[in-house]
Amino acid sequence: MRTTRTILRRLSLFTLIVCGAVACRERDRRIDEPLDVLGPVSIAGGLMYTERSRSLAFFVDLSDDRGLVRTAALGHDPVVLAARPGQPEAVVLSRGERGRTGVRPEAATVTAVPAAPGVAARTYTVGSPFNAMALTDDGRFALVYFRPETAMGRLLFNPNEIAVVDLQAPAGPGNPVLRTVRSFGGIPNSVVFSPPISIRGERRTIAVVLSDAYVTLIDLNHLDRSEVSVRLTLPEDPRAIGPQQVLFDVDDPTLYIRASASNDVYVVRLNETMPDGPTGNDFRPTINQLGAGREPADMALFGAGAARRLLVVSRASQEVRVVDARSNAIAVVPLDARADRVLMFEGPAPHDTVVARRALLYSADASASAVTFLDLGDVEQRRGQNVETIQLGRAIRVALPLPDRNAVMFEHVETSSAGRLSLLDLHRRTASPIFAEVSLQGAQFDGDRQLLWVAPQTGTRLGYIDLRSYHPGEVRLDANVSSVVPIVGDPMGRNRVAALHNSAGGHLTVIDGADPLRDTAFALRGFVLTGVLDREAP
Repeated sequence: MRTTRTILRRLSLFTLIVCGAVACRERDRRIDEPLDVLGPVSIAGGLMYTERSRSLAFFVDLSDDRGLVRTAALGHDPVVLAARPGQPEAVVLSRGERGRTGVRPEAATVTAVPAAPGVAARTYTVGSPFNAMALTDDGRFALVYFRPETAMGRLLFNPNEIAVVDLQAPAGPGNPVLRTVRSFGGIPNSVVFSPPISIRGERRTIAVVLSDAYVTLIDLNHLDRSEVSVRLTLPEDPRAIGPQQVLFDVDDPTLYIRASASNDVYVVRLNETMPDGPTGNDFRPTINQLGAGREPADMALFGAGAARRLLVVSRASQEVRVVDARSNAIAVVPLDARADRVLMFEGPAPHDTVVARRALLYSADASASAVTFLDLGDVEQRRGQNVETIQLGRAIRVALPLPDRNAVMFEHVETSSAGRLSLLDLHRRTASPIFAEVSLQGAQFDGDRQLLWVAPQTGTRLGYIDLRSYHPGEVRLDANVSSVVPIVGDPMGRNRVAALHNSAGGHLTVIDGADPLRDTAFALRGFVLTGVLDREAP
């Protein structure tokens, strides 16, 4: 395995600073300053990190074994790093500087950092010290907001303030858009985005801000219009209903919301209407509640048009509910085993060679050792006749769906007589054990989902399973592996992963998925220290 030292000159300079050839010199304080690294995320065939103490982003180019590093300045106190979907760049939220003796205050910013050499970063000033960020699936918008924390680092702040950044447009008047969303006593917990949804003949992206007991809808295509808030409880209801999951029906603009502390699914329909004034919206929500069993835990939509249905499983009721999305009629199907997860897939069954939409229902909290197949054709009439239960013999602790491989990999509660993992064939409905010394926690696919990589909690070996043949293997490395990251967007189309090692200066090993051997891997060290001596000494 080859090792490339990306900053040999820097390391040599460290030695000279600490002790010269004739006499020891005064130690440079910058050497002892702790590094605070955020990331990495993978873009454009490399890894993007941020180093918080220096407010610096740096891209480690892994297109070859030189490990060239390119840096970009960020706003003070970067707190969120994310890959921008569909684009070869990362997006960083920085909270700014409060101001202190000798240091001026600095506003919070969102910075888009391209991976390409010679392309300048774009900075958008968002003002308030937000601590959370969400990106739309198409990578166009970033929405920043305040997520509840014990200490926010400011004397006063408005927890319902948000900012929307159009990453495709330059910064300037009207970009970002800052606003305060309506509050019924709560603050944002998270944000989800709709897929393109049709309203009055126009495809829209709706941001859904989830707060205790209500949701707020923001039309990202018309940011000049006001937001719409929808309460999930009556004003006198003291329950803290916490939205947990949102599904979207894009053909009949509807949101299905599952929430904690509620046995109902909330159905929010966006009815077309004429705008009420220049900032009014051209849709108005109506809300309905559906009984979804005790403690609904997961849900999925299937069918289209008049056949649109909602499938709901609950933790405390051993059943699945099928809801007509138009009439709200409910059919209850009893199950032989508990289920709190739904996996939709298409394929044949042992008793039916027709490729059809089906569902796998299972529990991943170590409380059940059986899974249930549900055939969705005529399910409301046939009910229990569409159910088949498969016993796995061991309680399921972790599930890793592999729908493009027509399989699900389960990790079980450890036993001495059976494999720790098992592979369920969704078409044949059979399970095969796999013996393993590692957990599926932190498992990662490579770029084309041909290999599944698993890093041990300790040790120098990285495990993998070839999903084309389900052949397992391992690669021995030179240092303990802390995690594994797929390298996406490789310019040569290679499927590679980076094994990360704990090191203050940065240490990683790149493994070729087409030839996962120690001899074809290469390691990089010290890249986090790039530019550490370029700052002015205190």
